[in-house]
Order: sequence, then C-alpha cells, then structure tokens
Amino acid sequence: MHALRSAFLVVLILFAPFGEAESLSTAQIVQRTLHSISSCLDWRWVGNCFWSQCDLLGCEVSSSMKVRHYLPDLLVTVQRVPTDTPWTEMRHALSSTQSATTSSVFRPLSRQQFVGSGADVAVSSGHERNGDVRFFEASVFGHPLEALPLEVERLLCRSSIQAGKPYYQSSLDDFAWRFAPLESIHPAALIPGRREIGRTEEATWGAVYPRSGFVTQQSPVKAAAVIAQRACDILIGPRGQHVALELENPKPYTSVPTHLDERDAATGLWQMISPFVDPTCDLFGTQNPNWDFGRIDESRAFIWNLWRPYECCEPRGSIYLGAVHF
Repeated sequence: MHALRSAFLVVLILFAPFGEAESLSTAQIVQRTLHSISSCLDWRWVGNCFWSQCDLLGCEVSSSMKVRHYLPDLLVTVQRVPTDTPWTEMRHALSSTQSATTSSVFRPLSRQQFVGSGADVAVSSGHERNGDVRFFEASVFGHPLEALPLEVERLLCRSSIQAGKPYYQSSLDDFAWRFAPLESIHPAALIPGRREIGRTEEATWGAVYPRSGFVTQQSPVKAAAVIAQRACDILIGPRGQHVALELENPKPYTSVPTHLDERDAATGLWQMISPFVDPTCDLFGTQNPNWDFGRIDESRAFIWNLWRPYECCEPRGSIYLGAVHF
C-alpha cells in the first residue's frame, strides 16, 4: 500500500498542472517546500548510537550517527468553506465527502445560527455586530514530500506520517469546531495568558483555546494562523471531544515531540507557502507590523507547512546499547 501511495503522489508531482497561487498543485507544494529546506531543515549531528551484533564467534559493537533536524511533517490548509481546500488534488478527492457533510450538517446548524462562513463574518447570534470575529475551516494532511523516494536514511530521519492522509478535517469535526462553549471552560481558556499565540501575553494574535473555528482578530492572516495552530494542536495534543485520525508512531529509534507548544520552537515551526512563500520557518506571533503584507489574496485561503523536529539514529546491529550526546 505504501508503494502504491508513493507512486500515486509521485505521478501527481510530475504531471499536475500549475495553477494560481491560491490553488496549489502537489508539484507546487513540494517545490515551495524544497525552496526553503536549507533554512528550515536545521540538520545537526547530536551524538552517536551504539549497537551490538552477536554470532557464534562473539559480539561486535558498532556505532552510528544520531541526528536531529526538522521535517515538513504536516500540511495545513485554512479556507472559508470546506470545499475550497487550496490543495488542488485534495480538493477534487475530498469534494464529494465534504459536499455531503456540508449539506447534511450545515443546514440544521445554520437554523440555530451557530455555523460560521465567509471568513470575515461569523453568523453566530452573539457575533453579528463584531467585524473582527472571523471563521475559517481547517484541514491537516500528511505532507506529500514524504512520498518522494529519497535514499537518505543515513543522513535524515524518516517522517512517521503518511503522505496525503487527511488527518484532520474541521468539516467532519463540525460540532466541536463550531460550538466554542465545549472548550470554553478548559483552564487554558479561562486563565489569562495561557496558550496565547504571541511572544508576550500582552501582544497576542489569539488563544489556542477554545479550539474552534471562530477567532477575534483584526487581521485575516493572523486569524488564519491561529486556526492552523488550533487544528494541529487538536491532532498532536489532547484530543478532547474533537474528531481526528491518530498520528502514526515514530519509526524505530526515532523520536518526535508528542505535543505542540505555540511558544517553543523545539516542538514545531511554521512556513507559509500560499499565497506567500516564507523563505524561513518560525513560530507564529511575531510583532513585526509588516508581517501581513503580501500574505492575503481574494481567495482568503492559506497553506502552511508544520516542520517538526525529529531525532534518530540508523540501526547498525540487533541490540541497541544506548546513545551518547555531544
């Protein structure tokens, strides 16, 4: 199955047509990701692992490098409605499922005026007069770069995710994504300064909790970034009442953070690839007043890569003896 999935995504990469910036093909996603790999990879040799291999003549001890670096593990799309996923091939693949979900779920919810739409206007009864309340949908996929047949096991760790797998779809998590009160009593939502996206508590883009599609934020781009952080926090962190697929366990002798901290680069970094291509990776929350410029178009759809740090060593024997870090 993995070989078939890899072959399918490689064909998409080679033959997919290039579209507009707000609708990226698999080829464009891979191209824009590789464009910044030198600045985002942050490859380091952090130590040595030791192995023992025994036979009838005795045992032999060998060593291998232990490396640490970032990988574009997950691809996050943020858009106004579920069927506007800006990843072209995934939009076509998921359109029938999302359309069915939209028709069956949105109608009863909209009669209660709790469903959001349009990115800038929330139709919740408590928000009609607040122009800074925005609503977005979010999707989290396994990054297509993982499907490329790269023979780099001795130099790079292998991602634990499956390329192209839809790990999270807010349209399938409709109840929790649209009803913020479900998590409004969480300690992170009640205590000021907890789980805020920003370098300081006073200068925040928004809070991770409650993890819903509604954000109070003047900037549509920053609001979308908050949504991306929330979607990945649902997937990587505590699930609560949200619906998402489980991430796969890391490969043998490989470790990756099991949580996502919006203020800790050691748990993950972000790179926008549409409509703007970031040359580097960083945390959300910068106070640069010009950060928004050039990062929005008419589609109000965004794509980010989440680069997560991996640490691994290549197996060199049947028994793992331990590791020494520099």
